[in-house]
Amino acid sequence: MTRLVGRHTSSGNPGRLARPVSAALALTVVAFAGVWLVGTVDQRHVAEARAVRAAELREVAALATRERTLVVRDRHHSAPALTKQIDDGASALVSLLRDVDRRSPAGSVASELATTYGTSILLGDLPSHAAASAAALTRVRSAATSALAADEDAALRPPYRVSAFAIAEIASSAFVLLVGSVLLLWVGLGRPRRHEDVRYDAQVEQLAVQARTDSLTQLGNHRAFHDDLSAAIAARSELGQPFTLMAIDLDGLKRINDTKGHPAGDAHIKTVAKCLRSVVDAEGTVYRTGGDEFMVILPGRRNWHGLTLAYKIDQSTKSATGSRAVSIGLTESLRTEPKHLLVRQADVALYEAKRTRLSAVTYHPGLGVTEESPDAGGPSREQRTLAAALARAVDAKDVGTRSHSETVAQLCVAIGQRLGIPPAELERLRLAGLLHDVGKIGVADAILQKPDELVPDEQFAMTEHVEVGQSILLAAELPIEAFWVLHHHERFDGSGYPSGLAGADIPIQSRIIAVADAYEAMTGTRPYRQGGVPAEDALVELRSHAGTQFDPVCVDALVEVVHDAEAEDADRAALSATA
Repeated sequence: MTRLVGRHTSSGNPGRLARPVSAALALTVVAFAGVWLVGTVDQRHVAEARAVRAAELREVAALATRERTLVVRDRHHSAPALTKQIDDGASALVSLLRDVDRRSPAGSVASELATTYGTSILLGDLPSHAAASAAALTRVRSAATSALAADEDAALRPPYRVSAFAIAEIASSAFVLLVGSVLLLWVGLGRPRRHEDVRYDAQVEQLAVQARTDSLTQLGNHRAFHDDLSAAIAARSELGQPFTLMAIDLDGLKRINDTKGHPAGDAHIKTVAKCLRSVVDAEGTVYRTGGDEFMVILPGRRNWHGLTLAYKIDQSTKSATGSRAVSIGLTESLRTEPKHLLVRQADVALYEAKRTRLSAVTYHPGLGVTEESPDAGGPSREQRTLAAALARAVDAKDVGTRSHSETVAQLCVAIGQRLGIPPAELERLRLAGLLHDVGKIGVADAILQKPDELVPDEQFAMTEHVEVGQSILLAAELPIEAFWVLHHHERFDGSGYPSGLAGADIPIQSRIIAVADAYEAMTGTRPYRQGGVPAEDALVELRSHAGTQFDPVCVDALVEVVHDAEAEDADRAALSATA
């Protein structure tokens, strides 16, 4: 036995054992070197991330200081050059605040700054909003300074110590990375080149597409959006083709990232992007312009079309995600609006939708002058928030007219603009149109949903809804809107209710609501019928009752609104046919 063992060990090849041992030692050294390298890179990454955040916070503080100085200087007069500086600075600051928000932990002093103060900052170029904007900029500067001080304090603490388990995990990762790299290098060098015949121009075209495509959603990116928006503006100027711009912001993405991790957040973004692409389809183009921001360009479309599409997007994303997923702001370009103004208007409408929890809001001049300024004359922020909550309560009560109130509100604004209603009063008119049926909260469901003609007792209960609505709005501290809602069922000939007012004694706003309400009631869908009458038939009916039930001036204004929209649709169809 001893001889055999001696023979085996003496006659064996020493190199056969030495090479595996040497390889194991070499791999161990490489693994530990990888651990040191990964740890060093990790610490450097943390330091670089802290430096980037500090630089952003310093820039926020500087921009807020400069913007506040410009806003205060422009408070009593609106110099065009100064207004342009304020507008550009506000857009840059809000964009930077969104980046800071994404880098900030939930609940920290620097989180949610864009959502909280975005609207006030964006409206800083309006003298009537200067005081509120200056106050918001002061708070933003203070928050940025506090967050910067906290980061600098954290940087002075001892560095994080890696546990033995973490070291082993990093070592394993480094080993796998090393072996994988060697295999990939070997495979890459050993594979024959199969695509040497690809043409150079095809490669350039592919790179150009990649430069305009968002890698996560495969939608157009920020660069593609601005290129296409410039093209849409050029088509509007040359061919007179209007278009609608839609700004979309994801609701709750930060919460998903914080609670479930960024992979879950990315999956949520992709789900919403798929819904947007499916709903918009051939109507326009969808772009992802930021982490949780999307834009949509709808060529040849008006706000009316965009609002219908917005409701479809809201329903599609709710169905796909299980809850409210987006807020939407819309604006339309009809004349010579520049790019920065259109983007700003869409952003203002978007912030209004987020603040009031409405699924979509269309921009109108009243949104730009109805903040909490004592000189603006419009409803306050709290009043508009409460009005949106009441409108949602009406929608929940009368499920058969889900979009009736919002459509009436938009029609009221369109008619009011035709009749020269001032911008601040337009916003109050929109709220009154939104809340004209709030008194139906006190009407029994059996009466609201009844498909047959109402009996006298039921008719009396229904007529009481205007007085109930007035009481609700008075309690909500909306006395002006309450007065208009109370009288929106008066008739021009004096035979209406509740007071029997006639002609000019009826508030013009109430007369506008009556016409908009009747038109939508005829053309919309109801529980007791599928689909409404054609628009032209509804206009004929309104004209036949002008001077008796309706104010002829208000009817004429609505006819102009509808016919203008139809003419634009016809022009667009003709352009498509000749293209």
